[in-house]
Amino acid sequence: MANLGAEVSRIISFKERHEDALAQETLATAHNIIHEIKSLPDMKTRLQEITMLSNVIENILQNKPNLTVSTKHIKSYFIPFSLRCIAS
Repeated sequence: MANLGAEVSRIISFKERHEDALAQETLATAHNIIHEIKSLPDMKTRLQEITMLSNVIENILQNKPNLTVSTKHIKSYFIPFSLRCIAS
């Protein structure tokens, strides 16, 4: 999840700098990470959460977003995972 958080931060940064091609490439990487996360045995009980997270991430690059989640809130979702990763 910490790796996914890093990719999401990159997507947001690329979008803010209007680097659309790089944002799309990074989104593809995020999709690959999400696919890997969904395949983990301990994530089976969290598939609904991961699917919603995937929708939120996909929504970042939409011209007319259908979800209203601030980039601050998206980034803050990943903080506990990053902290756990740093601590280990």
